[in-house]
Amino acid sequence: MLDWFAGLVGYDASNVTNGRVINLSPEGEIDWQVDRWESATGSYESNMRIKQDSASSEMFKASRELGYLCSPLCLRIEGNPTKFLQGHNIVGPPVSMLGSIVQAAVRSFPGTLRPLDCDSDILPAVKRSRVDVTAMVDLGDHKTVHEWLTHAGQETRSRHGRAQTSGSTVYWGKNSTRWALKAYCKQCELKEHPPKYPLSEDVLEWSGRLLRIELTLRRPELKDRGTLDESLIWEFMQRVEVGIMKTVEIEGANLPRQVRDTFRLWLSGFDVKSDRPIRTFYWQRKKILEEIGIDISLSPTEQMKKLEDSGFDRNLFDIEVLKSRVVDEREYPEDLRKSLFGSQL
Repeated sequence: MLDWFAGLVGYDASNVTNGRVINLSPEGEIDWQVDRWESATGSYESNMRIKQDSASSEMFKASRELGYLCSPLCLRIEGNPTKFLQGHNIVGPPVSMLGSIVQAAVRSFPGTLRPLDCDSDILPAVKRSRVDVTAMVDLGDHKTVHEWLTHAGQETRSRHGRAQTSGSTVYWGKNSTRWALKAYCKQCELKEHPPKYPLSEDVLEWSGRLLRIELTLRRPELKDRGTLDESLIWEFMQRVEVGIMKTVEIEGANLPRQVRDTFRLWLSGFDVKSDRPIRTFYWQRKKILEEIGIDISLSPTEQMKKLEDSGFDRNLFDIEVLKSRVVDEREYPEDLRKSLFGSQL
């Protein structure tokens, strides 16, 4: 599902009115000025930010070769078009429909924020600077969702380092300029941030079993990709290591050479704790735990047993198992099926 879009949209924005932010010098002269973001409010009080901008050369090329609309003075928008149209983002249209979803959202902009040519049947050229793609995974019950998140926060890492947690949300590559992943309990998010769309008790109860996984793709990662789809989530989830269930790659880890050597010895079964001064061992243990999420005070076998003894089914970290549990449209509660995609699509 498409959950966020930021970028340029090729509609003619000549009549879009923006305020300006102006910085004055002490003498009263203008140092700099910039167009202010304006806020377009949808039917469910969800907002998208918009302003005028200039179309890129790639957008003009798409216009010439593929017939998309592209005005030199175009829109820059950012926000969640799915929530803007429906009032919620529990479920929604696939990211492959990005052009149509953006078109529907822009057509719903009010008055002076509405481009001149957005009612055309021709799709606008777009330049993507951020796209969020999501999947909902049915783990069976609320307890299992939180167990998955707990273990993910403690036992996983990506090339960006160990997973980060905030509350019960788990992040991989949170501050990356290319891509980032996060996972959380959808029911908890709905309770903390209730949508304007009225939710039935059935929908709220159903959401308790759902693990939400979100992939954020930024400009450098989007540059050479064509049409997007939800399979991208699993492409990037493959980059998440779970404990020592896979071969542990430490070459990209931010560890001093002597700490890497200690880790390799530990992985081979050597008793590193008895082989070095206790302060050195615990300093190295801390470094490895922070960067990789593995505790070298336990043996590799004990590390695995720790996960097994928790009673948690570690197969739920397997990509194919997660993919098989993605919620199908036919499983949506009735009132969500009625609201799906909004009236504009």
